[in-house]
Amino acid sequence: MAPRLYSRNRFFDLYRDNDASMVRARAATLRGIIRQLVGHTDHQGKMHRGKIVGEQVLWDDQVLIRYELPELDFVRTVSLSPLEAALVRYAMFRAGATGPDPEATRRIEEALAEMASHLPGFQIERSPDEA
Repeated sequence: MAPRLYSRNRFFDLYRDNDASMVRARAATLRGIIRQLVGHTDHQGKMHRGKIVGEQVLWDDQVLIRYELPELDFVRTVSLSPLEAALVRYAMFRAGATGPDPEATRRIEEALAEMASHLPGFQIERSPDEA
């Protein structure tokens, strides 16, 4: 292959599209929130993790989450869609930072099912207790 003849990024159009740019920026914000809430272990083995100190569902179903990072004396308030809030809770559960949240899991599964519903042969598998 000749490097000057082929684009290194075959998804170049996604970087020129304004809607895709907004989605990438929002995804980066969510990854940052998750990273702060899940935390990390320092070289001495001490866990540094953010803590949710407030949560409120607004009139438009947005979820207002307030969390703090005590080591940095940092407090952040962020407004998330219900699905984004579910993704944060699910990621925290998967990282072992919180317990399971069945409502978050249900919301994520519904969104995935809706996105994949046009695929041939798509069928969501339900556990026996959900039937």
